[in-house]
Amino acid sequence: MSSDDRNAQLNEVVAKAYAAIANPEGFVPLLSEMVEADAKLAGFEEATELHFENAFAIFDKMYPLQDTDYSGLTTRREQAVECDLELDTNLTVVSCNKRLFPSGSVHIGDGIPEWLFDPVSDKRDRTRLRALVAGKLENPRLFLRLFTSPEDENGRWFRAWPIATEDATGIALHAVRLRWTDKVGEVFREALGLTKTELALTGHLVKGGSLREFAEQRGRAVGTARNQLKALQRKLAINSQADLLLLYAGFVHSLDPPGDEDAPESYQCGNIFTQADGSTIAWEEFGDPNGQPVLYCHPLEGLFLSSGAQAAARRAKLRIIAPWRPFHGATTGTAHGRGSPREFARRIPAFLDHLGIERVVGMAAQAGMPWLAGLAASCPDRLIAAVGVGAFLPLIGSSDYDFLSRRQRIHFRISRSAPTFAKVHMRAMLASMGTGEFYRFVEDFYEGCPRELRAFQAPETVRGMRRAAAYMLQSGTKGPIDTMLNWSAEWSPLLKDAAVPIELLQGDYDANISPQFARLTAQRFGLPEPRIIADAGSFLLFDQPEPVMDFIAGKFARTRAGKERLT
Repeated sequence: MSSDDRNAQLNEVVAKAYAAIANPEGFVPLLSEMVEADAKLAGFEEATELHFENAFAIFDKMYPLQDTDYSGLTTRREQAVECDLELDTNLTVVSCNKRLFPSGSVHIGDGIPEWLFDPVSDKRDRTRLRALVAGKLENPRLFLRLFTSPEDENGRWFRAWPIATEDATGIALHAVRLRWTDKVGEVFREALGLTKTELALTGHLVKGGSLREFAEQRGRAVGTARNQLKALQRKLAINSQADLLLLYAGFVHSLDPPGDEDAPESYQCGNIFTQADGSTIAWEEFGDPNGQPVLYCHPLEGLFLSSGAQAAARRAKLRIIAPWRPFHGATTGTAHGRGSPREFARRIPAFLDHLGIERVVGMAAQAGMPWLAGLAASCPDRLIAAVGVGAFLPLIGSSDYDFLSRRQRIHFRISRSAPTFAKVHMRAMLASMGTGEFYRFVEDFYEGCPRELRAFQAPETVRGMRRAAAYMLQSGTKGPIDTMLNWSAEWSPLLKDAAVPIELLQGDYDANISPQFARLTAQRFGLPEPRIIADAGSFLLFDQPEPVMDFIAGKFARTRAGKERLT
């Protein structure tokens, strides 16, 4: 490759990174190009490091975290849109949009009527809906043709989403439509410099009208309307009527970012432990306050447990003690972040002494695993057992990447080979949390992973992530960036040095770490055979909290300390 070609490719990647600053979700597809560039272009990281540091600084100025409003944080775009038809697990009607179903034939509490489905695909569509709500549909982007009344001859297309509450799981159906309002139309006209006639033409087409109808309404020849459309296309630098509709759709989306039903409450962690050197540890507690103590190492998404996980902990008589990691909220860290699993582990004995606890069972979820391994290596005398729940595992050789999903594979490689860009990517993701675009990261990263998407789409998950984001990002971005760099690093020495064998609980449909790789890791480090939990993804504490908490409770039952109460 010539020097000019190399520089051209470098400039192209850098330009796209800068462009993505205005569109943070654009970093997800950019990851693939980064992997290719890093593999092909010698000295890629060195050549681009300054640019990515600049991009990182720009993000901090454009999307400051201070006083960020996370009320728009959502993991599903349609959460902001009124549901047109909601069904429960048995396909019974929970609610319906009476404007869309005016016939009165759809009644709350009844099963869905026969005329709702296309007769040709009735059986198949019902089967797909049941598979969707059960989390067994490989592609969660389910579109169905439904009819709004017995007299409806054409039908409409709907998108179906699984929805979850604390009590049950169901289906939300949203009609696929582009809505026109005079208010938004006027903003559209002013922003793009349209004439009143051009605005009227745009509105007519958005509503589904034809050029012939527009001409007839205005007493003009259809050729005149066609020429007006061509002039409008030239003004807007677009090529077709479809492009006009897409432009309007994108404009509407930019004006009305997705939101959620209840804004986050202001939150401050009330549990703060100050050590002799002045460093602090903030922590939360869940479960039974009088139960057996479990030290929880939280994932990247922050420190929150679903109501189901908390109930399972109470039933198993477990007291979940969850310290925030360094640089998260009020937990302080060292000047440098890398290597913090061992550093933080050395602070835990004094923390446990403060709580009057001698020994705990250590538990980690996903990206919290390096910190659990740090505890097992640095203070094993304070651990009864160590349990990784859907935990990320160290990647040693290049063949290990074959066990990961494509998105995870790309993410790990970039984090290792170009950590400066990885920081920019993480900052882009955090920016999207405050701008209402986080759902794009979720959908792209977990595309084709129905169980992971189901966990993220639950309203309770959104509320928990809001609460966690509002707190942990008070001290800036260093905490989540530090987490990402530590989990993607080669941290296998922590497992080699662990004096307490770490037991692994893995979902059989884990999209991040496959059961096969969990078994390989156990063999490499002499760990117990992983326990595979059926019908679960990587978010085990959401999918299957009961077997997780029961497994941990069993660790106390097998020790003398557990029989005597560990306080």
